Formats: sequence, structure tokens, C-alpha cells
Amino acid sequence: MKFIILKGNLKDGLDAIARVTGDSQSTLPILRNILVQALDNRIKLSATNLELAVTSFVSGKIIEAGDGTVPFAIFSAIINNLQAERINIETEGGTLFVKTDNYEAKIQGLKAEEFPIIPGATNDALPIEIQNTALKDAVSFAVSAAQTTNARPELNGVFFNFEAQALILAATDSFRLAERRISNEAFTAEIRQGFKAIIPLKAIQEFIRIFKSDEEKVKLFFNHSQILFKSENVEMISRLTGGEFPDYEAIIPKESETEILLQKEELINALKLTSSFTDRLNEIRIVVKDNAKNIEVYAASQGLGENRYLIPAKIKGAPLEIIFNWRYLLDGLKGFNGKEIRIAFNGDARPVRIESPGDTSSLYILMPIKVA
Repeated sequence: MKFIILKGNLKDGLDAIARVTGDSQSTLPILRNILVQALDNRIKLSATNLELAVTSFVSGKIIEAGDGTVPFAIFSAIINNLQAERINIETEGGTLFVKTDNYEAKIQGLKAEEFPIIPGATNDALPIEIQNTALKDAVSFAVSAAQTTNARPELNGVFFNFEAQALILAATDSFRLAERRISNEAFTAEIRQGFKAIIPLKAIQEFIRIFKSDEEKVKLFFNHSQILFKSENVEMISRLTGGEFPDYEAIIPKESETEILLQKEELINALKLTSSFTDRLNEIRIVVKDNAKNIEVYAASQGLGENRYLIPAKIKGAPLEIIFNWRYLLDGLKGFNGKEIRIAFNGDARPVRIESPGDTSSLYILMPIKVA
């Protein structure tokens, strides 16, 4: 294998696969390596940890087709610190050479045949095609409520529910739930039969990080155990999480005793400001008084003091006082696109429904903190 490549192109390709390579504790040395392939006027860079695999395609001048593997850590360190923009890469046996006008390195690799096979889309797989920005916006909203531990693997990811009329994404950690619906006007699909799948949190986070171009379209290929995300220059394949996602429809409040309508940014600012006085439980109180024209956001700490923030609001229904984890509330608010937020309450101990007026695509459910 022999090719010439610009440093910027190679660096972009390495950045895309950086977080998927195995670490120094990996029991399989080959997983600490990446596979480099020169073919069809493009260079293909691949990394895997056996749960997740990412492939990046970058342009370069192919002099001799071929392949080889190289330890990611040292190869990336060299490329990042080179001053020259034009880089020559070639392999001889199990050794990879990096050359510029004033620098040369030879790195011991492993045979390309030892690198795990990364599957692609099968011939019978039918894609869902969607604008990258629409999918990233949806998964970013949903993932705000995902469980970040492995205590319940089925909650450590994002639930994809494909229907004829919509692609529904949801996540929950049992304290909160985020759901985003993508209308079938925003995607094309050759699939006619609905399906459900849970995509691991790690794969979702990597999708958000790696697939950067908002103008590109992304194709999703599902089978019974894997999902493939594919754009023009990047491919990512992940195992799906087993188990059943909770049937969350039953917990979504359909009616309310109290509703408030207020400016989203005003509430976000109030949470950031008053939270300075919260303790490790992150408790803030929202107080809705009878016949009032504003709500009160309040937080206190025995060792620090207290503070309150008044927000103009349209209020309908009964007065109440309710306690939230302010970080959970803030996570949900940041994902809404509208300027206004409607919050529907059913007393101080039942789930709260948060949505943006006029937008039925996004929904956030939050459990309050119960007072002992």
C-alpha cells in the first residue's frame, strides 16, 4: 500500500474513529489498531471495539492499493504533531511508514487479516433516509433523558419506533422521559413494516459527534441485531440492545389540574440563577399561587441562604408548590425549539408534562421530587 494524503484530511478521518479504538487494557491487541486501506481513490480508516465500529473515508492520491493495521495512539500522535501538510504513507510487510520532507517514522503493525470483519448493509436491508440535521436534533432531544448507567441496559439508549406515519425516538431513566416524533414528510423509507429497536447510548453519542454535516443525508439500515448509519464519508455500525423498552404511553398525563405558559429562556435563566443555592439533591421549588400573574422559582440551602426568581406566566387551574431536580428540568427545556413552554401539573407528586405550544413533535415528562 502506498498513498499521498493531506494532513487535514487524514486528521479528520482519524478524529472520526478515535473513540472506538480499544484501550491499553483490551485483551485483543488488534483492537488497539486501526485498519488502513487504500482503494478507489479514497483511503478507508476503520476502528472497532466489537460493540461499535466506525469507518471514515478520506480523499488522497493512491499510488499502490493495499491495506495494513497500525496502533491508533501512536499514529494519531504523529499525524497531529507533523508540521508538513503533505504526507506519504506506505506499508512493507507488517510495518507502516510515515514520511514527509523532513520526517520519517516506521510503526510496527499487525496483519490486516487479523482485523475483525466489519459488516455492512446486507442486500435485503432497506434504508430509512433522513436529513442529518433532523435526525441529530431528534436524538439529541431524546438522549437528554437516557439512563447513563448500565443498571438497566434497556434504558441505556434511545428507543427507535418506526411507523408508517412517523419515526418516534424516546429515552427514559425512569425519572424523566423525552420523546421526539419525526413526521414521514421528513424522511423516505422503503420499509413498509413497522419495527422497534433500542440503540445503545454510546452509539447515539458517537453519531452526534461524528456525523457533522447538516447538509448531508443519512441512511439507516436495521436488522434484528444491528444498525448501520451511513453517509457519503462515514459509516457506523452498532449492536442493538436486547430487552423491551418500557411501555411509557400509560404514564403520559392526558389531563391537568394546573397549567402554566411562560417564556422558555426566562425559565432557563431562573433555574441557572436560583440553583446556586441548591444542595447535592439539586432541589428547586416552583410555586404557583392563586390568582397570580407570575410563578416563583425558589431554592434554599441551610449553609448558604436562599433566593427566588419571579417569572411572568399565564396560569390556569389550582395553586401548587412542587419540587424538581433542576438539572433534569433544564435538560428537557434546552431541547425545545419554541420560545414558549407549557407545563401541565397534576398535584405535587405526579408526572409533569412539558411541551412547546403548537408543536406536537416533542414531549418531556418529569417526575417531581416527593417530600417525605
